[in-house]
Amino acid sequence: MTVLVSVGDEFRAREGVLASVVEAMAASPLVALDRLTAGIDGRILAKLDYLLPGFSKMDRAARRIIENAKRSGDLTPGQCVVELTSGNMGTGLAIVCAVKGYPFVAVMSEGNSAERARMMRALGAEVVLVEQAPGSRPGEVSGADLALVEAAARGITAERRAFRADQFQLEGNPEAHRDGTGPEIWRQSGGRLDAFCDFAGSAGTLAGCTRFFREAAPQLTCYAVEPEGAEAIAGGDVSHPDHPI
Repeated sequence: MTVLVSVGDEFRAREGVLASVVEAMAASPLVALDRLTAGIDGRILAKLDYLLPGFSKMDRAARRIIENAKRSGDLTPGQCVVELTSGNMGTGLAIVCAVKGYPFVAVMSEGNSAERARMMRALGAEVVLVEQAPGSRPGEVSGADLALVEAAARGITAERRAFRADQFQLEGNPEAHRDGTGPEIWRQSGGRLDAFCDFAGSAGTLAGCTRFFREAAPQLTCYAVEPEGAEAIAGGDVSHPDHPI
């Protein structure tokens, strides 16, 4: 049997007990994929941010954006927080806001995952679902759908005098990865890296880690990975063969 006795912050710090789940939004493991790269002259290391409390790297951005806004005074005690999401950022924000005492409204398209909406509600968030644009396919979110979600998020932010935790505009997103994810990868790999690859959603991880690696290892090359048919960063058309966006 294990008995836990609370004897104050000094004990928690010494024994490594975290003050809240928000403090666990860092320090995910780096794992070598040696079985997949057998026979190849090289090694691939995977950062397992799905082991963070909200199951994604967006936990890091959610935490930094809220903490930055609190420090700057842009977010006041008890103020509502609003952000559009497909699920990952919203889950991270739901956790952070619940712990820190801010009501959170997640605005998402009906084309996004119903499971994510249920998860955010279970974490205490209010979820506002926005109808898809005419012609959109169920289960797929088009550019027109995203425009409707953005308009709804802006309207709710104004109506409730809320703080908009804008993952696409606020520096807290890339900062979280410049100061957290990048240095973690560098330490865990012993600084033995030739390249860094990341898929781009809000692009905060890619931007933040790239900023760190440019200083730590200027010779290291950073790559954005995109699915075929969604080559926005590469300068191509963002389209689906059967459903142009």
